Parts: sequence; C-alpha cells; structure tokens
Amino acid sequence: MINVSIDIGSTWTKGAVFEVGDNDHIEVKNCALSPTTPHHLAEGFFTVLNKILNVDDARPLLASGKIKLDYSSSAKGGLAVAAIGLVPSITLESAKVTAHSAGAKVSQHFAYNLNKADLRALEATPPDILLFTGGTDGGDCSHGLANAKLLAKSNLDCAIIYAGNRDLQDEVQDLLGDKDLTIVDNVLPSLDNPSPLGARSAICDIFLHKIVKGKGLDVIVEQTGEEPLPTPYSVFELVEQIRRHVVGWETFMLIDMGGATTDIYSANQNSLAPDTVMHGLPEPIVKRTVEGDLGMRVSAITAGETGAPLIAHYFSHQESKIAAFHHYLKHLVAHPGYLPRTDEERVFDQLLAGICVGYAAERHAGKKVQVCTCAGNVDLQVGRDLNPIRKVIGTGGWLSRADDFDIHHWLKYRDLDDDGKQVLLPSQFEYYRDTQGLLPLLANVARRFPKAAAQTSVQILNK
Repeated sequence: MINVSIDIGSTWTKGAVFEVGDNDHIEVKNCALSPTTPHHLAEGFFTVLNKILNVDDARPLLASGKIKLDYSSSAKGGLAVAAIGLVPSITLESAKVTAHSAGAKVSQHFAYNLNKADLRALEATPPDILLFTGGTDGGDCSHGLANAKLLAKSNLDCAIIYAGNRDLQDEVQDLLGDKDLTIVDNVLPSLDNPSPLGARSAICDIFLHKIVKGKGLDVIVEQTGEEPLPTPYSVFELVEQIRRHVVGWETFMLIDMGGATTDIYSANQNSLAPDTVMHGLPEPIVKRTVEGDLGMRVSAITAGETGAPLIAHYFSHQESKIAAFHHYLKHLVAHPGYLPRTDEERVFDQLLAGICVGYAAERHAGKKVQVCTCAGNVDLQVGRDLNPIRKVIGTGGWLSRADDFDIHHWLKYRDLDDDGKQVLLPSQFEYYRDTQGLLPLLANVARRFPKAAAQTSVQILNK
C-alpha cells in the first residue's frame, strides 16, 4: 500500500511517499520539502504533495483512493493551551502533562485562585484552549468555583475544557455555558490515579474541528478529505509505539528541535535510587515537554535571552562576540530559512543548538536534593530520573543535519541547577540521528501501521 505523509512545520513543510509491504516492512519511495507558507499553509502543503507524487495536481490521485494520506502540523508554534489548576505540583502539573501529551504547548499556567491580573493576561494573549482543572473528585470546590465565576465575567473568547472536580460540573456548566465549553472527566480523580485521556481527546477534537480554520488547514481538509493532527501528538504516539514494539528501545529519549520549539520525549519507568523519596505525582511512562522559548529560528531571540548565562560563560569577556551572536539571532528570526555561511555563523548555530538542547532537557528531567528529616538525611526527588537512559535520538531540521554537534556536552551541561538540585539526566548514552528527517513523517504512518512505523523509525537512524 502507498502511504503519503506530510508534516507542516514552522519553517519547512516536509513530505514522503512510503510503500508498506508485508512483514512490517516500510520503504521510502520519495521525499521533498518546501518552505512553509505561514500566510496560507495549503500552498506549501500542495507544493510538497505534488513534488513527492511527481504530478502537477495530486488531488485527483487522492480522490481515486489509490493512495492514503496522513499529515500533521506544528506551524505557527503549535497549539497553545493555558492551564488552570489548584496545587502547582498536583492538579496543575496533571493539566500540563495532559496538554503536552495532546501535542500542545502550555503558553500560560495558573494555580489556586485567578485574580484580575491573570484574567487580563489571558485576554491580552488568548490561548487556543483553556484547560480548566482543579481538585480531586470530592475534594476542594472553593477555588474552582471562584475561578469559574471570574471566567464567566471575562471577555476571554477561546475554547474552554473543564476537567476538574466532578462535583463542580453542574456549576461550571451553569456559569460558563454561554462560552465555548466542553466538560470531560477529571484529569486527577484521585491523587494516585491520573486520568488524562478525556481532556487529551477533547484537545485534539477542538484542534481538528475548530482551530484548523483560518490557517489554511481548512482548505487542505476540504480538498483532501483528511484531517491533520498536531505534529507533537503524532510523535508522542510514535514514541509509545517504539517503546512497545521494538526490543531494546523500552527506555530512550527523543529530542525534536525545530525553528519555534524544542520538544523532549522520554520513555522511562519511574524509578527511585536507595534512600530517595518521591515528591509529587508519579509521571507517565511516556512524557513530553515543549519549550516555546527555545527554537533554532523563529524563537532564536528568546532562546538567546533564556541562555544568557550560558552565552556569557561561552564567550567569557568577549563582549564583541556576544553582541555579534545576538545580532545573528535577530537575523535568524527575520530570515527563518537562513543557513550559516561562515565559520563564525556555524559556531553561533552550534551554541544556539546547545542552549535549546541543554535548557529543554534540564526542564524535562527530574531533580534531586538532600533534605534533613527526623529519621536522618534523605534525597527528595521531584520528577523522573533519566540517568538509566542509554539511547537518545535527535531529530528536527538542525539536529538531523548536524553530524558534528557534540550532544554529550550539551545535554547535561551542568550537574546542579540554579537552586543546587541535582539534574537527573543521562551522562552516558548512544546518540542516534534522524538524518533524513523522517520521524515526524513516520509518526503519521503509525496511525495506520503502528508496529511497522515503529520498527522502521529505529532502522533509519544513524549513529
């Protein structure tokens, strides 16, 4: 069977034709890419589709049913979700994990009671979706009720998903029923039982049926008869399929560094070293985090602001170099398709990539600190311990191409964070590159052929 896959990224739109044969074998028949057309995503999409099928107009082929099409999009920085929770390390963390697993980036987050400044921030920069959580079933109602009343009085005009304490569902419906409201099961019905699937499905449904309009994706849907998914959602599912179907890949990390964001995925069982106590919720086996301030082109300036301490250390006492580096970042934002042309620009690109990888990985990883208790000193761990990971994949346009990037130096660029906590990242691992940039495209194929796509994804990697 011929399967066509296209991924619309913030900088490039990529496509490939795959032939799926017997015995879970997938062969790449043709590949192409073209600059993403942010003013109308359909233009770049059909340019790539026609290229990979070697035709002037691919739509009659799609209509004939002879080929199957799956596509995804992370253009314009992806799907923005604002999260409201109760306790930051409990229900708010559950909301963030849910949003990330659905392929969204968390653009804003709030704990406990909203105030007027919070509402003004939401109204000034409205998300695509507001994920409203808080309280376990039968637990606290006061904060959720207060937040619902404030939201009802606000001018916020976006989709709202309520996934909090079920005891408040009727009140939330009464207060917010005039807005674009969806009510689903609580993301945390009890402290030991996270339940993200309802909210995760609702995020994807809203993306498919509402948010695709106005970006040119609705034109693609109309002319192909197929609907897209957020690229990170597809890659998240591919990571899960690799973990399930490929022997030796039950535990690994995947770094997807794009022009706008850097996404980190990890497949890893929760584990604790001796004399270590876990603080907070247990994490899912497959986890995704996304950093909207860390990207190689569209987000280059904010990456430079985030990485200011690392830049100052890298160019110690070389103020002219620091100024030239920031000038280069401004040029990248203005010209996102630009590739370095000089040795200095190549050094700058390496540093920018190091900032994106290092900061994104540190935010994804768990932390550990020693605390004193009545029973003696113990290590308190928050988040997941990634020390056992021995395989790391790099994908995304820049990581796919960079054969001289020393990721071992940057992934764990320091042992302790700014608060003196130990960063639980691997220091010994094998690095695999997606040199052809096929993983996001195979992630789309995995919707129909999960095992075949998982096995092929590992086979196409290069050390």
